[in-house]
Amino acid sequence: MKLLKKIRNIYLIDVFLNLKGNPRACIWLEPLWGIPYNLYVPYVALFQASLGMQPSDIGIVTSIFYASQAIASVLSGVVTDKLGRRKTTLIFDTLSWSVPTFLWMFAQNKYWFMAAALFNGLWEITDNSWGLLMIEDAESDKIVHMYSLTSVMGLIAAFFAPISAVAVDRFGVTSTMRVLFGITCVMMTTKFVTLYLWSKETQVGIRRMAATRNKSIFTSLIELRDVFLKIIKDKRIVLTLGIMAAFSLVNALSTDYFGLYLKNKLFIAESNMALFTMVKSIVRLLCMFLFARVISTDRFLRPMTCAWVMFILGQIILLVNPGGALAMPLAFVQVVFEAIALSILYPMTSSILFLNVDKEERARINGLILALVSLVTSVFPALIGLMADYNLNVPFIAMVLVYDLAIYLTIEIHKLPKKEETP
Repeated sequence: MKLLKKIRNIYLIDVFLNLKGNPRACIWLEPLWGIPYNLYVPYVALFQASLGMQPSDIGIVTSIFYASQAIASVLSGVVTDKLGRRKTTLIFDTLSWSVPTFLWMFAQNKYWFMAAALFNGLWEITDNSWGLLMIEDAESDKIVHMYSLTSVMGLIAAFFAPISAVAVDRFGVTSTMRVLFGITCVMMTTKFVTLYLWSKETQVGIRRMAATRNKSIFTSLIELRDVFLKIIKDKRIVLTLGIMAAFSLVNALSTDYFGLYLKNKLFIAESNMALFTMVKSIVRLLCMFLFARVISTDRFLRPMTCAWVMFILGQIILLVNPGGALAMPLAFVQVVFEAIALSILYPMTSSILFLNVDKEERARINGLILALVSLVTSVFPALIGLMADYNLNVPFIAMVLVYDLAIYLTIEIHKLPKKEETP
């Protein structure tokens, strides 16, 4: 009994157990998405390479993915207000995850990945609607911790990582990935349907559906001009946009090239990729529980700056790794640095946008901001991929430069006067 009481007193666990309504439905079902996603992600680049794709091809696919995101993001606020948070989430979760995982399962060349990227980019619509479904009827002081919990739900996959490592070692990366994508398609689709049945429309969602009932989507899109002007006039939101773009780009580059770098530059076996994923996930889990009480959007300068610096140091350690006997130990050090940084950056960057905009206009403002983030970042993966054909150091040097810019943007936000009221 004492042990159970101590466990309940751990802050994030206490938040998790006391969730109600939509936050409970969104977070409790998240393992059905997070576990398969985190199992296949470490091997995606290796799977693409096994089908004959070059680093430049991977970069082009990522740019298509971001271009699709940009278009989807513009539509996301309008569609979310028109259809409601629940229905939008069901429809576009299915299109952006069930369809791509099905295509990846049978992929034969880069064109399959290009087609899947067009569908996968639609996730920006559901990222907006799902986030609103989770937070709109929730207590505002719990939002950052709710995003931490969504990450924790996916990081549970770390305990299943050895299974994928054994499978890759025995059956090869291509066969293993096809099976993982099939399992992912089934698990995610189950999650989408169950969430729709379990959740209910938010109060803001009901009001926005009523307000847009007799308004066409085309008319709503025209009205976005005023929303766009509102965004670019708000320095806080513009700086937030820059931070989100930096985080999004670096996350894409790390996913695309980390495995290739370990294999081609440091000659680390493919089957070991799961070990790095497992260590990263476990460290992130531990840090999220340790930092839960200190992570807050009211006190963001020090934790976010420390996180940016930790990530930069991790990339520098990777770049100076001489290989040989030091290859694995130094790669693990880099992974630990990155994991500590991500345990702070993910919940902070995910929640900072929702907390900095008017709650009645969240859907449309969030959609436009996500569109701008996608546009800003869409061109870079293709360019960096072309340079990576000649030198795989380029993506990691780019990450260091981008996060140097992120530190500057974080300091600039801190200098702004504190908002009088947080929605």
